[in-house]
Amino acid sequence: MVSAAAWRLWLSLATATVMGAAVAEEAGPGSGSFKLELAKPVELSCLTKSVVVRTNEANATTGDLKLSLVLKEATSNPAKGAWRIVFVAEQHAGSLGKREAKACAEACPLTVAADGDIQLWSPAPKGLEQLAADERLLLAVVKTKSLDLRATTFSGKDIDSLEEGTCRTGP
Repeated sequence: MVSAAAWRLWLSLATATVMGAAVAEEAGPGSGSFKLELAKPVELSCLTKSVVVRTNEANATTGDLKLSLVLKEATSNPAKGAWRIVFVAEQHAGSLGKREAKACAEACPLTVAADGDIQLWSPAPKGLEQLAADERLLLAVVKTKSLDLRATTFSGKDIDSLEEGTCRTGP
């Protein structure tokens, strides 16, 4: 069960992301919509907030996160590629960048949804109903029109952590 404090924090994160998206749209070069191109890596620089809810405490951290995305199969349905963690701020302990560092040291899979949004998976694409009680799953979505990132990590069928923020392309 998630505490009321954790849900209040999550709501404040959602509000901050909506406000951040408006700023990103006005930011000019390096922000806005993008599309992955076959074999051309894209680096996303993000400012994210995360909360670890597994412990029933609002364990929130904020910081920089950089990811590299590359499309490897454009003709498959869904299109497939890989992502990896380039950098995560030291103080951002709750970030997927810290939590998935070992699993995605080389690369983790990504898929491109029908609407163009990019789904980042760790360790592999899988439905929640397929998870064993002791199994972890990360699903992060990058909205290609706004470059918003939202991530949920599950332990079994329970939410372990939540993260969101706004990204821009380039270093």
